[in-house]
Amino acid sequence: MQAFGNSGVGVLRGPGLFNIDFNLSRSFAVTEKHRLQFRAEFFNALNHANFGVPGVNMSSGGFGRINQTSTEARIIQLALKYKF
Repeated sequence: MQAFGNSGVGVLRGPGLFNIDFNLSRSFAVTEKHRLQFRAEFFNALNHANFGVPGVNMSSGGFGRINQTSTEARIIQLALKYKF
């Protein structure tokens, strides 16, 4: 392994992270003892691109280049639950 300079580990800072997750749920009474629940869950609801840290490898030509994101795109999950 070859090291350049004498900087410590973790001295580079990447872009900030912004993420909003939320869910909506509603319960409906079917009978006195039975209920139906509908849920909608949103992960990264605003679909904000959160970029990863810049590359630090000087030999490959990717130094300072951001090649990936640190979070996934928007995910929506729906669920239906029957309680008895």
